[in-house]
This record gives sequence, structure tokens and C-alpha cells, in this order.
Amino acid sequence: MPYSKQEKAEIWLDSFGLDYAKKIRLYSLCETPYGLVSRLAQEERAVKNQIGETAFAAMARSLEDARCLEKLLGSYEEKRIVCVTFSSERYPEALKQIPNPPTVLYCRGDVSLLRTRKFAVVGSRRMQPAMLECTRRFAREIAAHFTIVTGTADGGDTAAATGALEGGKVIAVLAYGLDHVYPACNRNLLRAIEERGLLVSEHLPFERPRAYYFPVRNRIIAGLSEGVLVTGGGEKSGTRITADCAYSYGRDVFAFPYGVGVPSGAGCNAILKEYAKLTDNLVDIFDAFGINLTATDPVELTSAESAVYRILQEGTVHVSEIAQRSGLKPHELPAVLTMLEMKGLAVSCGGNRYAAVR
Repeated sequence: MPYSKQEKAEIWLDSFGLDYAKKIRLYSLCETPYGLVSRLAQEERAVKNQIGETAFAAMARSLEDARCLEKLLGSYEEKRIVCVTFSSERYPEALKQIPNPPTVLYCRGDVSLLRTRKFAVVGSRRMQPAMLECTRRFAREIAAHFTIVTGTADGGDTAAATGALEGGKVIAVLAYGLDHVYPACNRNLLRAIEERGLLVSEHLPFERPRAYYFPVRNRIIAGLSEGVLVTGGGEKSGTRITADCAYSYGRDVFAFPYGVGVPSGAGCNAILKEYAKLTDNLVDIFDAFGINLTATDPVELTSAESAVYRILQEGTVHVSEIAQRSGLKPHELPAVLTMLEMKGLAVSCGGNRYAAVR
């Protein structure tokens, strides 16, 4: 992967593992990171004042060895890592506009996805099965128009990524370096995203997952995206951080509504009270972006959904009768009915009775 001298300077500067504030202070010493590289000796005192003598000595030693940077770039290439720096043409413009944008994005997969239209779908680790299925279905449909951006947590993020791969492309933003897999149960999913989508991290490859990296990571998910759909989360969950970031960046924020007393949906209901748009069908999202879904657009149904929908088209029916006539078990019905409601095909009439909408 060829890099410009400016990009090489940014990659070099990032390789020392300095915290974000120190990197930005170094950037301010010269007009460009390349200017810092070329003037490091002259700026010795100023650099030491910003980052300390130990870090300065490491930088000076690396510049004494002409092969040092090439070895670094070679190691990234061996790991199939592409570095997209702040000055790169491939760096997303929307991400440049947020506070504290990453100075380097370490990428593995289809880097061209950074320049596509992007929409975030995020959920929590603990969600009801029916809402996980809704997350997967919504992500799949949205992926026909946007690249889906999400995290890597088990639960809602996994459902979003799985659905996105069924319908299009996905970018997964990691809270750790690309040398690692977290959670381990998502190893196969992350491999699929690498092959058919994009993995992105602001961390050096060797950085292990740390608890405080995850909330900081969420600003990138929000910053990359034109809008964010929150499908689940407690009142103090990471999805709330993503939603708050997106709202502060001027992005559209959407959320699934939840019933009273459902802990995994308390965060959704909270942001719905404050700024999010209630979302129970895809039209709520697509209308905001000028994407038309006509009445003739086909709605895909599972065999169970089709069976229940046919029954509902005959009139208002109690759930006990739906179970008896469809052959479904009572515990299977809530998920099916929820999906039909989310697709705009069914409505609750109260008293455990449902009817078809169209």
C-alpha cells in the first residue's frame, strides 16, 4: 500500500502509543506531522515539554534508522492492515467534523466502504429474542441503501452485523487493536466482516480490549454515520453514549419503543423522551433520508409470519386462537406478532387480540 510522506508521518507519530491529547499537542508544534518529523531535532525542547524525555528519545532513535518506518509499514501489510490517516483522501469527511477525530484508522477489509453512505445500528448485550430478530431484520433492509456501522458486542451489535451481511455491507468499529478478537464467540462473525465488509480501529494492532476504550469508541460509530438506530439498551448503556454523541453531532437518532418495566429497553425509552424518533417500521427511517418505500414493495415473511398474517386478515383474533389455528406454540407467538407489527402488517387491538393492517 503506497502512502504519501504526510501519511507516513502520521502513521509514524501514531506508532508511539501516545494518548490523544499528546498527539494533538505535537501536531500543533508544526504545520503538519511531516513538518514535525523533519524538524524533530530543532523542536527537541518543545517536544520534550509536551511528551517527556522518554518518548522523545524513542522518536529520535526511530529516525536514526532509515529502515524503521519501512519495517513498521511492512508489519502492517503482513497483517493485512491498511492505515487511513487524517490527511488521506479516504478518510471520511463526516468523521473529520466531530470533536477528537481519530488520527489514524487501522482497517482490515474493504476500505472503500469508508466513502459510502453509512447508517449505524446498535443494540445492547442483553436483549429480548424478539428484539434481536427485529434488529437483524431492520439492519438487513437498511443495508440495501447504506453500509451498516455497528460494534462487535454479543447481542444487539451481533444481530445488526449479521443482518447487514445478509442485505449488504457492514463496518464494525473495534474498541481494541486488530491483533485481537473480542468477544471470542464472535470470531467467525469478525472473519466474515473482514472478508465481506470492513473492520476499523483507532488503536494500534497490539492494544488489548480495555473497559474504557468502549465508550470512547462509540463516538466513531456515531461520527461515521448519517443516522443511528438504537434497538436496545439500559439507561446507562453504551448505546446511550452512541446516541448522545450522534445527537450532539447533528445526526438523526431513531429508537425502538419498549414496554413499561423492560430493563433492556429503558435507554431507548429515555432517549425517545428527549430527542430520538420513535421507530416501529422502516418507513420511519427511510422517510428521513428521502428513500421511498411504496406499498408495492414486497415484504419478506417467514413461514410462521405468513401463517399468522393469513389468520389476522380474516379479522380481529385472540392469541389463543392464533396459536391453535397456526400450530405455533404460545411462547413462539410474541416474536412473530412483534415482527408483523414492525413490518406494518399487524396491530394490537388490546386484550391479547390482533388484526391485520393491510
